[in-house]
Formats: sequence, C-alpha cells, structure tokens
Amino acid sequence: MKTIDTLVKVFILLILLPIFITSIPTGPLHIMTVSGNSMEPVITANDIVVIIPAITQPAVGDIITYRPHFQSDEGASITHRVVGVVEEGYITKGDANELPDGIVAPRDVIGIMVLKIPFIGALVHFARTPVGFLTVVLFPSIILIIIEIREIIRLL
Repeated sequence: MKTIDTLVKVFILLILLPIFITSIPTGPLHIMTVSGNSMEPVITANDIVVIIPAITQPAVGDIITYRPHFQSDEGASITHRVVGVVEEGYITKGDANELPDGIVAPRDVIGIMVLKIPFIGALVHFARTPVGFLTVVLFPSIILIIIEIREIIRLL
C-alpha cells in the first residue's frame, strides 16, 4: 500500500502540478503552454515557458511574449525572438518563420522568457481534451480518494 501511495504522490507532483500551474493565475509570473511551432527547434508545442515581466527593455536575441494588438482574444499571446529594436517597439520573428512579425508596441509585451520546461506541454494539451481530462485528472483523483477513504476506514 505504501508503494501505491508513493506512486500517487509522484504522479500528482510530476503530472498534475504542471496542468494546474498553467491554468491558474500566478501574479506577474506567467507559466504558459506553447501551442505552435514557430519557434522550433528552440521551443516546441510540447514545451511550457515561464515568462517574467521585463525589468529592462528587451534586447535583440531575447524571447518575449506579447499580446497582438489586433487580437480580440484576451488569452492569446505570441512568444517570438526580438530581432530588432525600433523607436515604436520591437521587431520579432519566430525562429522557424521566414519573415518577421510586425512591430510590437512596448505596452503589448507581457514579459521575457526565462525558462523552458520541455515535453510537459504535451501532457497539458492532452489533459485539456475530454479523454485527457478523464485519464490524467479524473481517474487519478478517484484513485486518490479511494485510497484515502480506505485509510480512514482502517483507522476507525
């Protein structure tokens, strides 16, 4: 029984924690899943990126996340590399793209990427599907509840 308890705890820590972290607000720190391939091979759709607010002006070579001013969806954001700095803002480009994006205004910048967590993003994307939710969230939760109920009954 101890082995099952340990496995459940490891499962929760390694699997469920990234899913919850990417789903809840974390203040100025942004933890986001990547959904596109425009930054491959540096960042893939299977990665999670950690973004912090820019303390200084982003420089050429920095990877920034920004909300496109034309985007109506508040949750939409783009993570691309700064390839130029102009008076109006930043010129960005995905590493896998041939052409740069338009100019990104400083007010649209969410922050600078400081960390990439590889592969966990695939699990987060899967967990957001109905089958994934059942497999990764609901079934393990039920198992954990059953284990706890059995432990409570044993103590009585």
